[in-house]
Amino acid sequence: MKLIKHIVVAGILLHSFLCLSQETSARFSINIPTLRQEATSVWRTINDIHFFEKQGYNVSLPKDDRLDGLIRKSKNGAFGNADYPLILEILESGAYNKNDYLAAIEKVQEQELLINSMIYRIDSLKNNWDFGFKMFDNYAVVFTLYGSGGSYNPETGTITLFTTKKGDFKNYRNPAKTIIHELVHTGIEASIVKKYNLSHTLKERIVDKMVFILFGDLLPDYQIQNMGDTIIDGYLKNTTDLGNLDHILEELTR
Repeated sequence: MKLIKHIVVAGILLHSFLCLSQETSARFSINIPTLRQEATSVWRTINDIHFFEKQGYNVSLPKDDRLDGLIRKSKNGAFGNADYPLILEILESGAYNKNDYLAAIEKVQEQELLINSMIYRIDSLKNNWDFGFKMFDNYAVVFTLYGSGGSYNPETGTITLFTTKKGDFKNYRNPAKTIIHELVHTGIEASIVKKYNLSHTLKERIVDKMVFILFGDLLPDYQIQNMGDTIIDGYLKNTTDLGNLDHILEELTR
């Protein structure tokens, strides 16, 4: 009876989410990943395993011995698209379950007002900045059980957010912090990061400083990562500096 009760509750939660996701959200939507999206997350994580280890990132992958061989292949430069079917097979055999994301969905929904308010704050300020901050009408937040803390697609505005089956998130208890961090990444990728060919560490530091400056009142315990390049710290201290970011980097990268 207890098992049946849990199944019914999970079904109700999932149905509520699916109905909710069909409604028009102010600026972002919450999405359960498809099987293939999760397989792609695993593939990308293994493909970039050398980068993650070099930067000191902890990554999560399905528990399956067959993946150890794929990780070795990646480190030897032999991993590729031909390995995707095995990853898909591993997930199809039981590692993928839509109910695994319900706890995370609930926690992100609790932060909907906060996330939307931060997006609108950027919207109200960006025209005063000396660089173009790319924004999207709607940001798709897609969960994943694999990879690092979060990632972004600057072409689509998709934000991939790592979670666990318990609805935990890396680095923060509040998922809004990672979501806004990745959103800022999408905004400056073309106008700042690519324009000045910034290193990964400098890019991360600038994003952390922007979030800290823009949302310190809303996210008082936001933590700036230790791995960032601190060269920018003396130049990026307040909203005035932020408005001159392009000029700052032009001088700094000469």
